[in-house]
Amino acid sequence: MNAPAPISITPVLVADLLAEGEPMPLYVHVIDHPDARVLVDTGMTEPHPALADLDPRLRPLSEQGFDLAGVDIVVNTHLHADHCGGNHLFAGRPIYVQRRELDDALSEDGYTVREWVEAPGVRYVPVDGEL
Repeated sequence: MNAPAPISITPVLVADLLAEGEPMPLYVHVIDHPDARVLVDTGMTEPHPALADLDPRLRPLSEQGFDLAGVDIVVNTHLHADHCGGNHLFAGRPIYVQRRELDDALSEDGYTVREWVEAPGVRYVPVDGEL
């Protein structure tokens, strides 16, 4: 009998931010599953004036030798700018996000960096409840 293929979860540091004056690392997570490679959140890839108070020190996936093409699916836990700022790197691939979160990010002023949510080619798959 064959053992099931292992599933691994790897954190990847993509930025250091300041939160309430204290350094805070920002990680995304890669899930290697036998059926797909899943990226949970995409971090930030560039500075933005709305986030200047976080004094971001960026380490974008695209500058770490990370295999962007090897990602099959993206999951955004939520759409604050520090979690979805790299979504544009995965244009055309499914990005799963809660429907209410997507609605809020697209309608509430100041919720996030909207142009990062609405990046060209980004394809959201809205979900309701647990998936």
